[in-house]
Amino acid sequence: MKRNLSTFLLAALSGASILGWSCNTILSQEVQPLDSTTSSMELLPGTAVGDVGWVKTIAHGDTITYTTVRAADQQVWLQHNLGSRQVAIASDDTSAYGDLYQWGRSSDGHQVRNPVYQAAGVPYADPAAIPIATPQPFFYNALPHTWWATGTVTDRWAAVSPQTVSSTNGCDPCRALGPEWRLPYNTEWGRLIKTESIGNAAQAFLSNLKIVAGGHINGVNGAFFRIGTRGYYWSGTASSDGKAIATHFWESSVLPSNADIRGNGFSVRCLRAGIDSETAVPGTVIAHTPAYKRIYIGSPSIVKLANGDLIASNDFFGPNSEARPDGKSFTRIYRSTDQGNHWSVVTDLSGQFMSGLFLHQGTLYIMGVSGGYSNGNQVVIRKSIDNGNTWSLPTGDHNGLLRSGKYHTAPTPVVVHGGRIWRAMEDALGPSTVFAKQYRALMMSAPANSDLLDSSSWIVSNPLAHDPTYMNGYFWGWLEGNAVVSAAGQLLNVLRVHTFSKNREQAAFVQVSSDGTTSTFNPSSGFSDMPGSMKKFTIRYDATSNRYWTLANYVPNQFHSIVPLDQIRNTLALCSSADLISWSVDSVIVQHPDIYLHGYQYVDWQFDGADIIAVSRTSHEDGQGGAANHHDANYLTFHRVSNFRTTRNNN
Repeated sequence: MKRNLSTFLLAALSGASILGWSCNTILSQEVQPLDSTTSSMELLPGTAVGDVGWVKTIAHGDTITYTTVRAADQQVWLQHNLGSRQVAIASDDTSAYGDLYQWGRSSDGHQVRNPVYQAAGVPYADPAAIPIATPQPFFYNALPHTWWATGTVTDRWAAVSPQTVSSTNGCDPCRALGPEWRLPYNTEWGRLIKTESIGNAAQAFLSNLKIVAGGHINGVNGAFFRIGTRGYYWSGTASSDGKAIATHFWESSVLPSNADIRGNGFSVRCLRAGIDSETAVPGTVIAHTPAYKRIYIGSPSIVKLANGDLIASNDFFGPNSEARPDGKSFTRIYRSTDQGNHWSVVTDLSGQFMSGLFLHQGTLYIMGVSGGYSNGNQVVIRKSIDNGNTWSLPTGDHNGLLRSGKYHTAPTPVVVHGGRIWRAMEDALGPSTVFAKQYRALMMSAPANSDLLDSSSWIVSNPLAHDPTYMNGYFWGWLEGNAVVSAAGQLLNVLRVHTFSKNREQAAFVQVSSDGTTSTFNPSSGFSDMPGSMKKFTIRYDATSNRYWTLANYVPNQFHSIVPLDQIRNTLALCSSADLISWSVDSVIVQHPDIYLHGYQYVDWQFDGADIIAVSRTSHEDGQGGAANHHDANYLTFHRVSNFRTTRNNN
């Protein structure tokens, strides 16, 4: 890539309104990069949603002032498009349309709207190949190949200067505004749309961002498209097959994650978040999958072996077929030999899903289901006699295929009581196909000394289906039950209860007969308040403290009345109870102020002497766009809660 500087040829662009900054070396002799911390160059908006401020940049001796706004996602955004000098007064305000960028390109002249400086054919393959000594046109090509068509999902549009541009990283034009400004990730566009309640182009203009319908330039034929009726906005997130993710604001809908060819000319709206603002992920990272791959981490589980090794597991879900190699779900096994500080992959178990690890009579097992419901979903169990290196293969009724049908579960506790081993499950044969309503609660059990891989060892209680009369009609279903023994010696199935409440969470307590054949539920007394019980939780009993403990997604009061509480997973709290009914929140283990893109959820854990060891399905920043949302996690993380019993004395 050429690095010599030259005078910017405004005449060549016929008076186009070009902004110059650090990512446009053509203009570097004339541009004064701004320090966003300098009060004379930026005034931040106040903390209230809708508060406005401004930020300035200088090009050709001309100071350009952009209005900024505090949006409903609590982030600071430009209130008009890059290249526009005013906030829009209507969705089709032509003076507010701004420039149109090809994905990954800097402000090298190609982005101007009137007149468009175009050239047929794409002579360069990637950002590093474009000469910067002269202004460059908008390249279009009627052939299948358009700008940067050979790119991959790992490409970025995040370089902070010409010196850092590469064949896989274009220069971010938002850097003109200062070091804290950058292109928004696709996940951040999604959060904005949700918090601003944007459902179409008209609502986009009425939002705090005053988003305009500036249309776009077609990267194949160079023609303008949908000017005045639709808005097309790039994110900094790439996708496969030479594409990138954009948000479309249409007349009657929003497409928040559309994969578009990089040769299209779309609008750019900048976010004040800092290009390197990603904070450290809490805990120890075991595994990471960037959101752009559309494969997410699920079903964390953990055990500690007799030799001191820690074994953890997770499965994968999402639209990417990599989550199901050969069409089969799988679970990955990890090991740590140093108390959780470092982890390595041991093996993958094909046809194992929603599964939990457990130890029984010194042997390591994993129990769950085989995969999705399309071809049935069998209950499967495997064992390892070499500390997790190799596992039995469930091929029949006598070696791990316990039940056929449509079953559902999560990594939930296995307990031994009354000479039997117990494990809660659900099937998906309820009266509805709607989430939660479809699940019927049941308990599986086997004699403690039996062959757990033999289906004949196990019995299944009667399933309890969704009842629309429960909770005065507000009950939506139950799932992900825990096998728990009460203080009175009663075997219980304690289940997550799904409602749409924004202020109250309750668990359901199903009683199971001592022989494992009968489950019963009393709706007048079987529901009880429990912190975090609208999300998956794990309850275990500790004889030392004579208390039940859980790590749950407790929702502090400041997060109530926003969205249904099952969607709030940004707080992980240690909670305890003497009777399973009255619970105390003893300590907040992890918390992030954002509820939309952060979650520390589906936590599985074990006692480890005075500590608790745990694994979390974690949604967090990662420097590659962060998590897709609070639910679709991009990390598996390990956590240790030291001296957990003393937390009650400190609260």
